[in-house]
Amino acid sequence: MALTFRQLRYFLTLAEELHFGRAAEKLHISQPPLSTSLRQLEEDLGVKLLQRSSKSVKLTTAGEVFQRQARRLLEDLEESRIMMQRIADGASGILRIGFTPAMLFRGLPLALQQLKSTHPGIEVKLLERNSSDQVEGIESGQLDIGFIHAMPLPNTLEKLALASEPLLGCVPSHHPLAQRQSIYLKDLCSDSFITFRRDLSPHYYDRIMGLFHVADLTPNVTHEVSQWLTVIALVANSMGVALVPKSLMDTQFSNVSFLPLADVSITHESHCIWLKDNKAENLELLVSILHDFHS
Repeated sequence: MALTFRQLRYFLTLAEELHFGRAAEKLHISQPPLSTSLRQLEEDLGVKLLQRSSKSVKLTTAGEVFQRQARRLLEDLEESRIMMQRIADGASGILRIGFTPAMLFRGLPLALQQLKSTHPGIEVKLLERNSSDQVEGIESGQLDIGFIHAMPLPNTLEKLALASEPLLGCVPSHHPLAQRQSIYLKDLCSDSFITFRRDLSPHYYDRIMGLFHVADLTPNVTHEVSQWLTVIALVANSMGVALVPKSLMDTQFSNVSFLPLADVSITHESHCIWLKDNKAENLELLVSILHDFHS
């Protein structure tokens, strides 16, 4: 049995019209080819799809089932045709993307969904790395584009600012500070303080520690980690307190409270970075989407 797309299209039109004359007219053919196509389809399937009389045409039970299947087959075919056309007309290839986990809460998934929707020929490969490793990966050709926490960059890289957000106090939900509307920097000094390891993120480590030093305060740095999500997880498990970017409120940890700082203002910035001389089409398409998202 070898069904043809024409047979499916003819049958679906007839199943909708339930009238040979109207179906033939809609298909721009005469009735004999339509009748022949239906007869051949029924022979191929080994079932009756239509009950025909001089007064009416009705779908059999098998015909009703086959109508749903035929419609699905043609819809799948059309989706495949559109996808293949996009691939033929658009960009393709692998786009190697470095990211830090916190970027999952700053619009990265939406941007990649948009890229895949409009350019399905592009294959996205995600590689989780800290910011400094991404800089090295892009310069060495291991990555095409990176999503990092702001840091000093070599002049070989181009950057696009994605977000600038305040840092908030982050404490366990049962902590006495959690009941306040806002807190002061000194309120975080009596607990174990959680922050980035300086060797992994000297830029943010120095900025955060600088806040305390300017205020003549010394935080009790007890835990040093490599990712913002680890900071949140430790706070959630009552291991200490921290300063974290506002976007991490979307992590939906139920046992963590986020509080604005009343006495200082500091922002956290995230960037998208790539080599200045990289003119790959798939890279430029993603950067264009990011420009639209953040314009």
